[in-house]
Amino acid sequence: NNADASDVNGHGTAVAGAAAAASNNGVGVASVSGASMIMPIRIADANAYAYWSTVAQGLTWAADKGANVANISYNGVSGSSTVQSAAQYLKNKGGVTVVAAGNSGAEELIAASSTMVSVSATDANDVKTSWSSYGQYVDVAAPGINIWTTVRGGGYQQWWGTSLASPVVAGVVGLMKAANPALAAGDLERLLFSTAVDLGTAGWDAYYGYGRVNAAAAVQAARLASPADTTAPTVAIGSPAGGGTVSGLVAVDV
Repeated sequence: NNADASDVNGHGTAVAGAAAAASNNGVGVASVSGASMIMPIRIADANAYAYWSTVAQGLTWAADKGANVANISYNGVSGSSTVQSAAQYLKNKGGVTVVAAGNSGAEELIAASSTMVSVSATDANDVKTSWSSYGQYVDVAAPGINIWTTVRGGGYQQWWGTSLASPVVAGVVGLMKAANPALAAGDLERLLFSTAVDLGTAGWDAYYGYGRVNAAAAVQAARLASPADTTAPTVAIGSPAGGGTVSGLVAVDV
């Protein structure tokens, strides 16, 4: 409820760096989407504790300010109906919400939702990490262990968790949106899922969703894609003219 969006915990800085730390500048790390702008929205206290209501408020605020991609790296966020409603609000405005699957290492009984993209974590061998949560709600997987990123106050460290896998995917969505700004949220999600590298059981599964995200393939698909045609056609009768009287066999031109 104020204009101070500075990071008082450090988690936000690490998450933001994985998605969009400035790249190709000879300093520190290279992120997934280094030219993207970051809209910092503080939703938590110094211990990183937040309410779903404040998460939803932040997401709604981002949507109203024109955000294209939102990342929420919190355990359990996928199952919050309050956040889902806010995520749908952003989706209606053309934005995509990406969230962390969680770090319980267990199956979470969370239903699948089309409002957000839930991300599990993989290791360097393209295998789900032991600590990554999984379940029917998982959409894609992404690297989430030993991710070099930015540290609050300066410097760089390795971080791990689905908190880091989620912004990797958010960064990819940012690249896709940059490659083809006309694509709607549903188009971006469809291409993200269809270009993922299928892991585990063939097709969708509870560990990897549609597979491990593939940035190059997703961006290429976005660049070549045509936005879905959602405009209803305009139809009119050219002849006979309106209000006219006709009889017999009449040709009608539409």
